[in-house]
Amino acid sequence: MVKKLWHQHSLIILILVLALGLRLPQLNGSFWLDEAAQALESSRPWSQQLDIAGDFQPPLIHLVLFFALKVSAAEWWLRGIVALIPGLITIWATYELGKKLINQKAGIIASLLLATSSFHIFYSQELRPYSLPAMWATLSWLPLLRAVKLKKFSRLHWLNYTLITLLGFYSSYLYPFFWITQFSWIAWQQRHKLREMIASATFVGLGFLPWLPSFLEQLRVGATIRERLPGWDQVVSISQLKSPALVVGKFIYGVLNIEPTLFFMVSFLIIVFTFIYLVYINLVKFKKNKALKSLQLIFLWLALPLFLAWIISFWIPVVRPKRVLFLLPAAYLLIGQIVAIGRTRIQRGWGTIFVSLFLSINIWGVLQYHLNPSYQRENWRSLHQEILLNYSPEETILLFSYTNPFSPWRWYDQDSYPTLSTGKLYIKNTRQLPDLLKTIGEYKYILLFDYLRDLTDPDDQLRTELWSLGFHEINTLDYPNIGFIRVFSRYKPMAEL
Repeated sequence: MVKKLWHQHSLIILILVLALGLRLPQLNGSFWLDEAAQALESSRPWSQQLDIAGDFQPPLIHLVLFFALKVSAAEWWLRGIVALIPGLITIWATYELGKKLINQKAGIIASLLLATSSFHIFYSQELRPYSLPAMWATLSWLPLLRAVKLKKFSRLHWLNYTLITLLGFYSSYLYPFFWITQFSWIAWQQRHKLREMIASATFVGLGFLPWLPSFLEQLRVGATIRERLPGWDQVVSISQLKSPALVVGKFIYGVLNIEPTLFFMVSFLIIVFTFIYLVYINLVKFKKNKALKSLQLIFLWLALPLFLAWIISFWIPVVRPKRVLFLLPAAYLLIGQIVAIGRTRIQRGWGTIFVSLFLSINIWGVLQYHLNPSYQRENWRSLHQEILLNYSPEETILLFSYTNPFSPWRWYDQDSYPTLSTGKLYIKNTRQLPDLLKTIGEYKYILLFDYLRDLTDPDDQLRTELWSLGFHEINTLDYPNIGFIRVFSRYKPMAEL
């Protein structure tokens, strides 16, 4: 029995082992700003778990992490629960979908590309709701395809599909765009199951209805933040013209910085022309069997949610590559389809070149991610350790140009150092600053964080005010992706006296 199971599933098992191995490094790395905020919110009492008006996300990840924190607060554990495990399940479900929709070869190709994607690896280690909705989206196709295939009504398959869909709605506000794809596919190609789909949609709507007032409150808070903090839209989203192209670029190149270098231009042109050629030489094949319907399903999954989210972004900036991670399995299934059904030597040759190019880019991205700190997350844990080593809490106060101390500092410091915040998202004038800073004179060192100050203090008023109060900038700490931490003191270093 074991030998038979191994023979049937050995390839996907090996791919999952590879995927796990590529996702273990950096899993225990430092939390960055959004991850620490997520962990802090989930560590509050149960009665406060739904008080997330300032976080434009549904509550499922908050609730899951609330219970995970009862076991451990270690980074690897929390990320493993809401990111790593969902990421591995997504790879397995992608393989199963490839087998059902196309053939086993397509499932292997798609799952292997997903397993080695630096983009998917990065967000399989992110304590935010990106890997979770991608898992629900990929998984939801399995019971839906089974329910559609059966001639009789299958209560179990429709119940599973409805439950997974509801969990998806509670994982990401972009998930409904994906669900519209499934509804459209049923109405277009499987009309005999439209009544069951409408019934499922009704239950999902009723299940999400209790959260609707909270969703509307989050919209209101988000609009207020965009009004009070100029430039915030550019932080949380990207321009309308660039967003679809950036999604495509990140799906291809992962964590790599996309720049108009010769490497990116040549490789992108090769990928585009090879893709067009493979689709062209397989068009006849698509017309003759079920491959055309599979291609339509996959392309609908890939294109329609992105288009709908792009349209909505003219009012609410939501499109960023990480938020549409649930489209990445579709992209790799599309590659698997156009490669796996090739029969001629030319088709197989071009298909091999195409997959090899993607794998090469994936491997290069993984190496850069694991070896180059600039591609990794903000290392607040090491920064805290360095500050603790060189500046005593009794003599030092930390100054933040924000409403409160940044969440990763609060997570790792646990109130060891005194802190002072401007209490505002945006500093408008200097008249408020003298009163704010009057308590810092009793400290030997003031550590001013440049993090986000280009938005919250664009005129550098805090730094100017410290100079006017007689403080000297005696040192600067520089951490990748965090920026400068400027050390001020009334006492000049001996070399400057």
